[in-house]
Amino acid sequence: MSLQQLPTELLDAVALQLAPTDLAALSRVAPVFYHVAQRRLYRHLRLDSSSLTCVFTLASCPHIASHVRSFEIRLSPQSTLLAAFYRRLALAIANMEELTSLVLAVDQAASWILRTPPHPRLRRFSSSFHLDHHLAHFLSKTDALLELHLDPPHDSLSPVAPLQHGALPLLNQFTGPSQAAQLLVPGRPVEHIHLNSGDLTEDLAETLARSTVPITELLATTTSHSVSLIGTLTRCMEQLVHLRLVTTYNFSDAPDAVHLLFKHCKRPNVPSSLAKL
Repeated sequence: MSLQQLPTELLDAVALQLAPTDLAALSRVAPVFYHVAQRRLYRHLRLDSSSLTCVFTLASCPHIASHVRSFEIRLSPQSTLLAAFYRRLALAIANMEELTSLVLAVDQAASWILRTPPHPRLRRFSSSFHLDHHLAHFLSKTDALLELHLDPPHDSLSPVAPLQHGALPLLNQFTGPSQAAQLLVPGRPVEHIHLNSGDLTEDLAETLARSTVPITELLATTTSHSVSLIGTLTRCMEQLVHLRLVTTYNFSDAPDAVHLLFKHCKRPNVPSSLAKL
């Protein structure tokens, strides 16, 4: 039996056991191994500033980009890349039609690279972009998205853009600023919420509670009186399982530890070292 007659499943099983350097060598052995090795080499990609040439390959070779299922690129905030590179990155993203996971940690001002065709298989998306009109346009074409992570904007006053009606019908997990949350959560089946910037107020809690499913996980920071806010959460999010609430409220009349100890302990059980205080 010649190599060309071997089942594709068998060739894939062989490729699965090889390291990337061996896969690259295998792709040059015979034409039959080329496509098998390419599928494995480009299936899951994690790039940084030292591996940017891969972006140019994906931009110029759509047949290779079609193998990518997860793509992650993380660039240092100090990176100074020209617009020409970002145009190539935009083309590479457009060519990766079978993406299920996309992570873009790049310059926040480059959100225009998301003006791409739809990504109907995308399940997870994480980016350094805030919710501007470029990102809103992109999200409006990702109907299968389950998890969304957005970094806080550099400017807290940056306006957020609304999404088209019916966008993100399956969204289940959201991490991002409170401004974006109040637009994205209501009317969608968001069950897990992590606010990484902004203030969780009682009004915002009421807004988030308009998710179409019960919210079971909430992580946030608030400047309000936490006791009052917890009362609101108890009322409007009855099925919370995990709540992590950090407050910056100034409790000027909060009792100190010694006061609490004397209040809740019987005098004979108080350690002698504290009884002298």
